[in-house]
Amino acid sequence: MSGELYLQTRPGEALATNALPVLSPVQFRDTVAELVREGTRLAALFGYPSDGARVRIMAVMARPEQGSLLVTSMSPDGDAYPALTPVCPQAHWFEREVAEQRGIVPQGHPWLKPIRYHRSWRQDGRDAWGRSADTRIDPCVTDFYRVEGEGIHEVAVGPVHAGVIEPGHFRFQCHGEEVLHLEIALGYQHRGVERMLTGGPGVRSVACVETLAGDTTIGHASAYSECVEALAGCTVPFRAHILRGVALELERLANHTGDLGALAGDVAFLPTASYCGRIRGDFLNMTALLCGNRFGRGLVIPGGTGYDVDEARRKELVERLARARQDVTSAVNLLWDSASVMARFEQTGVLSNDTCRDLGLVGVAARACGRETDARYEFPQGVYRFVQIPVSTWHSGDVFARAYVRWLEIQHSLDFVMSQMDSLGEGPVRSVAGQLQPDRFAVSLVEGWRGEIVHVAMTDASGRFSCYKVVDPSFHNWMGLAMALRNVEISDFPLCNKSFNLSYCGHDL
Repeated sequence: MSGELYLQTRPGEALATNALPVLSPVQFRDTVAELVREGTRLAALFGYPSDGARVRIMAVMARPEQGSLLVTSMSPDGDAYPALTPVCPQAHWFEREVAEQRGIVPQGHPWLKPIRYHRSWRQDGRDAWGRSADTRIDPCVTDFYRVEGEGIHEVAVGPVHAGVIEPGHFRFQCHGEEVLHLEIALGYQHRGVERMLTGGPGVRSVACVETLAGDTTIGHASAYSECVEALAGCTVPFRAHILRGVALELERLANHTGDLGALAGDVAFLPTASYCGRIRGDFLNMTALLCGNRFGRGLVIPGGTGYDVDEARRKELVERLARARQDVTSAVNLLWDSASVMARFEQTGVLSNDTCRDLGLVGVAARACGRETDARYEFPQGVYRFVQIPVSTWHSGDVFARAYVRWLEIQHSLDFVMSQMDSLGEGPVRSVAGQLQPDRFAVSLVEGWRGEIVHVAMTDASGRFSCYKVVDPSFHNWMGLAMALRNVEISDFPLCNKSFNLSYCGHDL
């Protein structure tokens, strides 16, 4: 395929916005669809303002075998364009977002409805569904997919849940106990993070990114910092890269350990559930040892890290890691040695490799289907350019696979953190990230603990963010949960849901 149809780049590179190819809608659709058929993955697709009131649509595609990104754009004809979704299912969620955020209609989309209930209006004063600004939108009153027939019944769960969980609505179409279809409706809360970032960077920008998905503070702060550093032409000291990598793996350790404990709790296996809850806290406290905050806030900043580690704290961290390794190994191995746990994990919520590929799933969910996708390996940045963490996969695509991949990653992350802290050298931990270059854009990819995090930052003529796009891994993976529930008993939903453990707030922004 001709390179004139797209721009080839890598994560962490700044490119001139006017160098971005602008295709016709049909050419754009065919180009993206062909690239995805060839094995690239649609990492991001979004609308952004261009030439005053006009809107363009950008696609960022990840080509893992070359470690490169292919970026292209199109200018819609008026307020509509031919939808990509019928020929590229990976685009289905993205195109719904474009419709609600920019008022541009993807004609031929099979299930066009809002996903976050943002409001945007075109020049004619109406949104993509032809509704005026004074039309009240109630996310609880919408069209849901329905299965008709004798014995079919519908079960609605949420959006209000017990405890402190965020709102999300799950609507099951069932025949007896069997789930025929699950529709997931989100968008009940969003804080306008992307809008707050536009016009930055400013004093609040890092705080907005760190709280975008609180359990992924390091992941999103790293992606944001890499975009800013690319646009500012800033070189990060190597010691800071090491500390960033350590913090990212500690975040992975804490969350994977917590997830395995929660999965044990869902099948009433209390030993692992209780142990892992405590050990998760141990890993969080290790992050607090680095920067004073258990979630790592203030640790990763543009230009490097906000904190350094002295020799006393380095030794203490190594000692804590050694104890935690013994504890987590004992706690997790109880799962695999329990016949009752394995009977509930195996062959529950199976997702095929083909479905995973078609939907463009990322992270643990994809690797549990046998797909070797990991940004630390495919698009290495920072310390991962020099130290490779093995990609952990399993083949069965069920709850067991999603649990076991977490366990494999826990072991690899422990090895990584121990080795880096044992060989931590001297040097500075930050450099100055100055003014951003005008009329540029940059893309960053970070392998967060849930999966691939994508940030796209674009600057205007004054070097401020004209557009900032965030793609949390949950945005890719919610439909994977829906597919995993097909032909599964509805009583297995809590277990399947926890095996994905996706983020509501990371999705709703």
